[in-house]
Amino acid sequence: AEDPAASDSESEVEVDDAERRRPPGILAALSRALGSLGRRPAEHDSCGTSDEGEGASTASYNAVCQRQLGPQSLRGGASLRPLRHIRSEDLHAWECFTDMRRNEAYYGGDYAAFYHSYSSSALIYEVQAALGALLLRFDPRRAPLPRLFASDFAETPDASALMGRFGAEFAEHKRDHNAEFRKVALSAMCSYASRGPELCVPVVWRGGYCCKDLEVARVLRSVLEECGFDADASSRLLDAVVALAERHSLDTGAFSGHRSGEAGHMLQIFIRRDVVDDIAYAALPYGLVDEERTPLSQWLNGDNSFNYGQVRILARPGDFTDRSRVKMFAYSASESFHRKRAPFPRPV
Repeated sequence: AEDPAASDSESEVEVDDAERRRPPGILAALSRALGSLGRRPAEHDSCGTSDEGEGASTASYNAVCQRQLGPQSLRGGASLRPLRHIRSEDLHAWECFTDMRRNEAYYGGDYAAFYHSYSSSALIYEVQAALGALLLRFDPRRAPLPRLFASDFAETPDASALMGRFGAEFAEHKRDHNAEFRKVALSAMCSYASRGPELCVPVVWRGGYCCKDLEVARVLRSVLEECGFDADASSRLLDAVVALAERHSLDTGAFSGHRSGEAGHMLQIFIRRDVVDDIAYAALPYGLVDEERTPLSQWLNGDNSFNYGQVRILARPGDFTDRSRVKMFAYSASESFHRKRAPFPRPV
């Protein structure tokens, strides 16, 4: 799992050139403007079909009431001031955040939203998406696949088991930096304007978040080996994939490749409300359980401000490849890669 770095918290970041930051109200204005052009959520822009509610079952929430509460990031009078960290001239960023808001409004009746920031692991996720397309019939066009192997979840079948293992195994051994925890879980926030703790989503937009103690090349090589390639073939494939990524404008600095200065990515994750507690839990920094926001689904179903608070998500491949349970949308700070990523898994 990727934990927020303390320096990425809005409360600890100095704002330079404040006059160049776009006022928070611009997001709503942009959303209204784009909406007036008849644009629908990002998913429908590219595919023209809707699968909202597909496979959804009756749960302890009212979808109509959830829609009436509005987009998740705007509930409870939440402040959008953190968006001032996005430069006014970065029109691509504003388009991405507007898409996030539109998706929340469209899917909010049946799905809760989460935001996972990442950078150096992007190539791992993309390769897993390509493999998932072959092995799991995963559609990689809208988003990559954070975790690939179902066997990794044998000892952690649900969020309750993850919390239990955290207390018994991980709390005294690197907490959510423990390799076994990272193997199955993601760190996430609950608003695109989240200000913390420890991570402000708009602050990390361009650079993304990464764990500096994670050897990403070794991880990707092990993914290839687990798929049946021997060590030599895995090394050759790794070199080829890095070269391909650079041709698609993906930052490969973590693999001793090209550094673009725009290594940040945001994965917008929608989890169906009736399965939220099965695969996610409210967390304090480093993965500790946040009892005050437990059960997580009850907190997310209310008219609360969600711009402060972390979660941990059990990224089970069976859920993340089933769009009736989990929907994902990927956004990249690099406009060039963002435009090219949909076809990227095919040559991989």
